[in-house]
Amino acid sequence: MAVTRKEFLIRLAVGGVAVGASSAIASFLASCSLPTAPQGSSLPTSSGTLSNNTITVDISSGSPLAQNGFAIVQYTGGAVLVARTNDGVYHAMTSICTHQGCSIDQYNSGSKEFICPCHGSQFSATGAVISGPASTALKQYATSVSGTQLIITLS
Repeated sequence: MAVTRKEFLIRLAVGGVAVGASSAIASFLASCSLPTAPQGSSLPTSSGTLSNNTITVDISSGSPLAQNGFAIVQYTGGAVLVARTNDGVYHAMTSICTHQGCSIDQYNSGSKEFICPCHGSQFSATGAVISGPASTALKQYATSVSGTQLIITLS
């Protein structure tokens, strides 16, 4: 069966719309992609004990937090990030990225930053956003030291 000029033009227009739409969708999806997460080192871990809304962590000489550094403190029910800065101050914060709720488990020892492995958000030793896509700092928890114990108060 022969195709009329009108049918040919209609098929051409429909095909052009389909190609244009698929190209637009592909372009849209590419613009929504998230950055590749930078590679960091896995955080060393310490165990903490939860009691009455406080976590107690050993920071004696065998602990990754005995010297300046970073660790993830795991306790029954969750985990917190802890950094000991050059001034000897301990900073504790949530280990959940504020971008999309991924668990932060990496850090860059050179730049002293926590790294979210999902989309690459980077946070300072105090939980401040260094680079996104996260735009909100990590929730902070109060810390104190008693002998060789770090006490983190969850609130």
